[in-house]
Amino acid sequence: MSAWEEIDEWGPEKILQVYDPDTCMKGVLVIDNTSTGPGKGGIRFADSVTPIEVFRLARTMTWKCAAAGLPFGGAKSGIIADPNKVDRVAWMKSFAKMIKPYCPSQYIAATDIGTTELDMAIFAHEIGDMRACTGKPAELGGIPHELGTTGYGVTTALETAIEVLEESHTLHITKKQAKVCVQGFGNVGSFTARFLDSAGIKVVAISDVSGFIYNKDGLNIPRLMTDMKGKARLSELKGSIYDINDKDGIFEVDSDIFIPAAVGDVITDRTASKLLKNRVKIIVEAANLPTSPSASEYLHKNNVWIIPDFIANAGGVIGSFVEYQGRTEKEAFELIRYKIVKGVRNVLAESIMREENPRTFATEMSKQIVYRAMLLRKGAINVAREAYARLDKISV
Repeated sequence: MSAWEEIDEWGPEKILQVYDPDTCMKGVLVIDNTSTGPGKGGIRFADSVTPIEVFRLARTMTWKCAAAGLPFGGAKSGIIADPNKVDRVAWMKSFAKMIKPYCPSQYIAATDIGTTELDMAIFAHEIGDMRACTGKPAELGGIPHELGTTGYGVTTALETAIEVLEESHTLHITKKQAKVCVQGFGNVGSFTARFLDSAGIKVVAISDVSGFIYNKDGLNIPRLMTDMKGKARLSELKGSIYDINDKDGIFEVDSDIFIPAAVGDVITDRTASKLLKNRVKIIVEAANLPTSPSASEYLHKNNVWIIPDFIANAGGVIGSFVEYQGRTEKEAFELIRYKIVKGVRNVLAESIMREENPRTFATEMSKQIVYRAMLLRKGAINVAREAYARLDKISV
């Protein structure tokens, strides 16, 4: 399927597929909608990247930036290769050179799966403009995503969801009682676990692509983070105090809250039934597009509350906005808490009142914001055309 087959009234505005014969670099950039500002979205560096995946992620960014009230539109890009099997510096420089005409006026990059703050430094220097991306090293005025801005936002979203559902007598669960599973232990998952632990919320299971670990009484997250230093995967903990089980076993764990924090499309009809069987009551989408539409509806009909990805994981892009303004890390975390609390409260309150899936209301809300911006842009263009037409008549 081509990304252009997904075109609708919202976008995409541009799809670029690029190739550099010198390095063999292949990449794609999708600028979905810029009515609310330049398209914002990370650079994914993986051999699984496809144009349709990048489009879906760009559309998610359109809704995410609108819902968070940020002056950004939606975009996303990807480099098609395993970054550990190519010259990542040469490929990043090549990709930056190829899309330079669009940065930062139409596209502002950031880190994503497979990219780090060092890649952002390379990207910004190649573009020749520090505004071309966010998530840069602190030495370049950046607020690196390695500080855990997304994970902090996910934890805030979970805390807020528990409060709102308790206040509305919709669901009785406390932070002290809650048992949480975190599926994915990369930047987002590991920081989410760390912030949950600091908030006094029990994490009973964690997984990554290599396996999962479980303790019904709660994992010692600080100890786990220390033990993981210098290791890339949970499977490297074998032979220690941890029992490493098959990664899909995390869907079998009896828990109250499930947080998908890895790749997309992991909660399917099959895995959704397992989560329901194991009494999951809340899902907080830390990953982008982790739940299929049918699984989402199935879970909602069975009284599982899902905090949509573009509401729950907006901490990263909110932090990016603060960096873009040249403000501080402290201000980033303060704004993340403010906007995530506001967003989750609004979405859940309306969804409870309307008795509908939170994603339905959240998407509708974002669409209204983007639609108004599109009308304003169209109006501004028409006004400009009329002004130029009058000038032409005067000059004649």
